[in-house]
Amino acid sequence: MLRKQFGKNLTFLLIPCFSEKHGTCSSSVTGDEYNYFVTGLNVYFKYNVTEVLSEAGYVASNSEKYPLGGIISAIQNAFHATPEIECSGDAVQELRLCFYKDFKPRDCAGANAQSSSVNSKKSCPKYISLPEYVPLKLGNGGTEVSQSNLESSI
Repeated sequence: MLRKQFGKNLTFLLIPCFSEKHGTCSSSVTGDEYNYFVTGLNVYFKYNVTEVLSEAGYVASNSEKYPLGGIISAIQNAFHATPEIECSGDAVQELRLCFYKDFKPRDCAGANAQSSSVNSKKSCPKYISLPEYVPLKLGNGGTEVSQSNLESSI
């Protein structure tokens, strides 16, 4: 699962899998921790939610409100899968894309593709905001994390 968080300095989170508590749930697919992380980054850049939403006219704003159904439809049209969205008040807190083991998108559990509705732990109103976030910087005044500087460092 890939999660995009809004309103925070993190632009995405990988669900931790390699830990003593949870074991190595994806080791049969990705191998070791390094490949798990690299695979997560590759999936993040391939399924760029920010770009899809921007192309559909939904940009991060602390004041603008957008129809929840429109945001879900934009993601469904781009990835042929229904996301899971969690809100805090009238703002998106997390937007989750779910994947099969071959890293192709699938509907998230609780999502109903027919009705464009999303079940979440915290329900979202019909109109929501996509809070602005500050890009993650590396080191003291380093560069923003991007696909090109990631590939050059691997």
